[in-house]
Amino acid sequence: MAGQSAGFDENPNAIDEHAKQVETTFGVLKEAVELSKNDSIGSDAFGLIGRLCFLDLWCDNVASGAREALDSAVKGADYHVQAVRTWARARRVDEESASALVNRASEVRGG
Repeated sequence: MAGQSAGFDENPNAIDEHAKQVETTFGVLKEAVELSKNDSIGSDAFGLIGRLCFLDLWCDNVASGAREALDSAVKGADYHVQAVRTWARARRVDEESASALVNRASEVRGG
């Protein structure tokens, strides 16, 4: 994002652009969560040795942890998108208020 060295002093358009980038990532994470809910591997996929070693149970356990991680990532991304949108709205109000105040001061002084 442009002006990163300036800290949080970004214009609202740059903040909106950041939100769009985060929303793209958010969409990918949501899709991954949805796909993970419908994509299980049956015990037959592991063959005789795999079934004897309980590879299906091990994989289900790992997949469950991965789904939980994805769910957490989706929640975090959703929160981040909402926070960035709120930040952009607040910056717009601040910039618009400041511009209106400067314009009003110019009118009074010139007036």
